Amino acid sequence: MKRLLIILVPLLVSACSLIDDDLSVCGESMLLDYQLQLHTELSMQLQTELVTEQEAPVRQAIENWLAPIFTDHAKDIDLRFFSSENDEISKYIHDVINDNRTSYTIYLPSMNYMHLAVANIEDDSQVLLSGGEHSQTMQLTLSSDELQSLKTGVFSARLPMDVNDKTTHFDVHLYMVSAAVVLVIDETNCPDIISMVGQMDGSAESFSVRDSVYNFSHPRTIKMEGIGVQSSEASMPRKGMIAASSPYRCMGAVAFPTENDSTWSVTAVATLSDNRHTTTTLTLENSLKAGTLRIIRCGMKANGEIVPITNTDVGASVELDWDEGGGFDIDL
Repeated sequence: MKRLLIILVPLLVSACSLIDDDLSVCGESMLLDYQLQLHTELSMQLQTELVTEQEAPVRQAIENWLAPIFTDHAKDIDLRFFSSENDEISKYIHDVINDNRTSYTIYLPSMNYMHLAVANIEDDSQVLLSGGEHSQTMQLTLSSDELQSLKTGVFSARLPMDVNDKTTHFDVHLYMVSAAVVLVIDETNCPDIISMVGQMDGSAESFSVRDSVYNFSHPRTIKMEGIGVQSSEASMPRKGMIAASSPYRCMGAVAFPTENDSTWSVTAVATLSDNRHTTTTLTLENSLKAGTLRIIRCGMKANGEIVPITNTDVGASVELDWDEGGGFDIDL
């Protein structure tokens, strides 16, 4: 499924001198088409991995949770044009468009430029744009070593531009910078489960917009958030019976991708009755790619340990802390 956000941006001559006909002074008339491109099969992936009628509420819950992330809607957009002569910014536009179509009339002299664009960072204070005075230094950075799940799907683009009298049209494609991971846990065999918290480790700390390169010098930790799952209608009780809860627990995180050819991890801490805690760390071999969703399906044993079901590249280690009143940190 491809979703396109098309933003038409005409670049028109706005104030050419009637005396000086030098086009390098006057600039050129051009059209820039911006497309927010999200290459994903989200619905198909969920239907393939969560196939049973009992899992239908899980599919719906994950799709609803990811709707603001895997979106065809741009809240805000940041457009920058850098001169190739000194890499200094020549034109800057920041706008809250809240739509899938907008237009601007701007002026650029004829020369070579590096054009960089980012979208959907206005509503997440954890994603910081820095170094925007020069294309070489412009990057998106996650703000601290331990963060909440990102609230938006972040997009970026880069395009070298030769502005002259023969160039009248440019296509700019914005691609997703972030990704998502979701734990789906069947708790049927653990009646003593009270609550669970989790985190993912290994997310990139920053993204160089011009080079489209992630930095992993200080990998980030992202706390996972709960995804509410409603019981399926088929399992709803008849009149006079107590409502049944879903046997599935879902937690997810939206983050920057993980490093290629390196392992990353998801850690979950289950709190059981009598203040018992079970920590399971899942180690994953295949990297989390930009613009993708990774679903990790697990079952839960009676002691709170989670066990991967269908993921062959996932290893697991378990730590038990069953000392009543102990100082175990369940806030991760």
